[in-house]
Amino acid sequence: MTIDSSETDQHRPDRDYELADRFRLEDGRVFLSGVQAVARLPVDQLRLDRRLGLTTAAFASGYQGSPVGTFTEELRRAARSVGDLPIVVQPAVNEELAATAVMGSQLAMTLADARYDGVLGIWYGKGPGFDRSSDAIRHAVFAGTSAHGGVVAVVGDDPAAKSSTLPSSSDATMVDLHMPILFPGDVQEAIDLARHAVALSRSCGLWAGLKLVTAVADGTGTVDVHPDRVRAIAPVVEVDGAPFHPRPNGRLLTPYTLEMEREFQEVRWPLARRYGVDNHLNRVVTRTADDWLGIAACGQTFHEVREVLRLVGLESDDDLRAAGVRLFQLLMPVPLDPGQAREFADGLEEVLVIEEKNPTLEQLLKASFYDGTHHPRVVGRRDELGQLLVPGHGNLDVDSLIGPIHARLSSRLATRIRPLTEVVQPQRPRIPLTVNRAPFYCSGCPHNRSTRAAPGTLVGGGIGCHAMVAMMDPDRVGDIVGLTCMGTEGAQWIGMAPFVGRDRLVQNLGDGTFFHSGSLAVRAAVAASVDITYKLLYNGTVAMTGGQDPEGQMSVPDLAGVLLLEGVARVIVTSDDPDRHPRSSFPDGVDVWDRSRFDEALDALASVSGVTVLIHDQACAAENRRGRARGTIATPGFRVVINERVCEGCGDCGDKSNCLSVQPADTPFGRKTRIHQTSCNFDFSCLQGDCPSFATVTTDSSNRPRTQRPAPPGDIAEPADPIVDADDFTVRMVGIGGTGVVTVSQILGTAAMLAGRNVRGLDQTGLSQKAGPVMSDIRITAGDTVASNHANVSGVDCLLAFDLLVAASDTTLADARAGRTVVVASTTAIPTGQMVIHPDLAAPSNATLLDRVNSESRLADNRHFDASALADALLGSTTAANVIVLGAAVQIGALPVPAVAIERAITLNGVAVDTNLAA
Repeated sequence: MTIDSSETDQHRPDRDYELADRFRLEDGRVFLSGVQAVARLPVDQLRLDRRLGLTTAAFASGYQGSPVGTFTEELRRAARSVGDLPIVVQPAVNEELAATAVMGSQLAMTLADARYDGVLGIWYGKGPGFDRSSDAIRHAVFAGTSAHGGVVAVVGDDPAAKSSTLPSSSDATMVDLHMPILFPGDVQEAIDLARHAVALSRSCGLWAGLKLVTAVADGTGTVDVHPDRVRAIAPVVEVDGAPFHPRPNGRLLTPYTLEMEREFQEVRWPLARRYGVDNHLNRVVTRTADDWLGIAACGQTFHEVREVLRLVGLESDDDLRAAGVRLFQLLMPVPLDPGQAREFADGLEEVLVIEEKNPTLEQLLKASFYDGTHHPRVVGRRDELGQLLVPGHGNLDVDSLIGPIHARLSSRLATRIRPLTEVVQPQRPRIPLTVNRAPFYCSGCPHNRSTRAAPGTLVGGGIGCHAMVAMMDPDRVGDIVGLTCMGTEGAQWIGMAPFVGRDRLVQNLGDGTFFHSGSLAVRAAVAASVDITYKLLYNGTVAMTGGQDPEGQMSVPDLAGVLLLEGVARVIVTSDDPDRHPRSSFPDGVDVWDRSRFDEALDALASVSGVTVLIHDQACAAENRRGRARGTIATPGFRVVINERVCEGCGDCGDKSNCLSVQPADTPFGRKTRIHQTSCNFDFSCLQGDCPSFATVTTDSSNRPRTQRPAPPGDIAEPADPIVDADDFTVRMVGIGGTGVVTVSQILGTAAMLAGRNVRGLDQTGLSQKAGPVMSDIRITAGDTVASNHANVSGVDCLLAFDLLVAASDTTLADARAGRTVVVASTTAIPTGQMVIHPDLAAPSNATLLDRVNSESRLADNRHFDASALADALLGSTTAANVIVLGAAVQIGALPVPAVAIERAITLNGVAVDTNLAA
């Protein structure tokens, strides 16, 4: 990548901008994710309080879980970015304990020795955590909030179950808990509504719920920040002749709670409704006297609706007015003011309600219209004939909404809007790929061994990376039965055991889950006197959500002692390093064996009646890799290699190790096996086979010669003129989870922001972050920000294919267009997990994959090359391969973002800067 010295100043990035500005900048524009936007809240609110003469603090507690899995870390980064504000971030053992801790932050203001005017409380957790903590939250909501404190509950909903066992929508639970719902639809609304949530909670004494769905939490965008951007209007009501000021009360016992309930119904809830009205949180976007159709939507679905309307030809507000279509955007759907609802519907013939999952808004609107004088037809989940209309499952996006919305518009506007056949192009039939990329354990992951089970073994699944056993071959991991919710692992066997012929269940249980709540399941199994063996997978981190330390974690010896005290009949520890803990630190009767005796340990425990536990003690491979990169963990002084002339390609090493770095490879000597050195995590399980082709090579990192990077040729041309619309283009990046796809997305988004562009994006990862297919979309405009933050049926301008197998999938190509999409692809062949296990399973050839991609794109403009081979040859490592693909797209004009801005973004990212700049 080269820098054009002739670029004008308006394209030059702000050299003073730093990544910490996303949290500390008070006035200006920043690029951040939805989670990061909400993490700004304690900083923004405490600064505002100080300007108002208040001395306040903030207390945040919750439990990591996607889509708010990184919220703890982002809160801490935000607090560190300012340093002088009293912000306490205390992650909890589980969500209900966090809720009670946050309740305590409000009760502190009832004491005479309170040191602040108020404490802003923030609870956070994903939908299932919100469900399990509902009783604790109900108590906390009754206890109330302080007038200068307030509580915001950040509820992460995962409607498409991208990283959850079940799809979730928490609005019904929030209603039942007397919790107002603020529902942002993009990153800008997230940062604004978080501020409103505080003001709302302080004014009425209720916990304010901030519903953060995956598309917003994982979404990214440029947002404007300013201290006065949100100017909250606090409604005032008199109670017993004096203005109402909320006062928390911890006396949660009759008769006090009956009085609290009365206050809910007569004071707090009406005040919350008034807040929404006075601050115009629910707004009619377009309106004329001749409107016939009204569309009501909240959250991100409103923006998806706007995108659908644009695609069918109703692009502007003037187009909507001319068509007689009125829009109602609800940023605070609960509590809904009936007067506002009736005002929206006045004169309409029909109201179309677009919402995910529960028809909460639809029912509220119908109830509002029932007592009014005007009764428009209301359709949503079903039409007037009772037929299904708007899907109530999965995620509502442009692709799922365009059909229902087009059908309702066509009844009156068939000649005004575009035919559906022009908007949605029919998909060409494709021959299915013989292999698809799917989530898999990381190279060297302890679960590669610890989740193995003999064929026919009855195995219980659970929450964590090890849940991927549900996607694996039963001959390797056992017969999976009853993947349970977090903390109940093994309890299903209590109800199954009396009625089946098998006499024992083997239950997988992660250490993070055990400390969260799973210890109670073990206690329940002991109490029920069932025969069960728990495999307690102790890897020292909560790997699914970013590698956090489990709260309440105890050492392996202490854990073994606690289990015995709980009534567990026998405990065996297996480990990759049996001498990690002194033998004297373990209780009597606990055996500590090398992991090579894992199967023997399972057999020994199966012969003991009652509850037995095998603790597999081996650190998370991803965390070990991070530790080696940071210099906190030593790198072994040797490497494992395979002599391909000796290797017979039998695949036994892949079978034994289950490791993604043990890769089948086509060589001049036939199909062999090769160790992928860059991804190898030094687990060495591949050495367990009796194979003469394996060898170890001693290395000396202190004496290793530095890779000589060839100087770039002096005649490299400047980036070509744009071959896509430089003022409005969509980029899709696809690759393998864990290889930096999201990092490149962040670099590109930051670069576009630095270049003065508007950006919206969505990183679609979920479980796929574990070696599965990852997709990141970014939409960049020079003018108005686009409505939707991801690609859709309208097409993709540039497809960056970091992995050709993912790029050739039906999901990726669904939004590619033969006359529009330019593809820049790496042809590096990377085996899937199934190919490691089954070496005879071959991936489609590059020619086959390129044919699929080229048929849906601009063949003449496409570029493809082996990015990993280039990176290795030029830079001595394959880690920068994705950045080489990015640079190639810029060079050919398929990615019209100034090179100087991208290089500045790489520098700001702060990781392998020299290597990535060279790439």
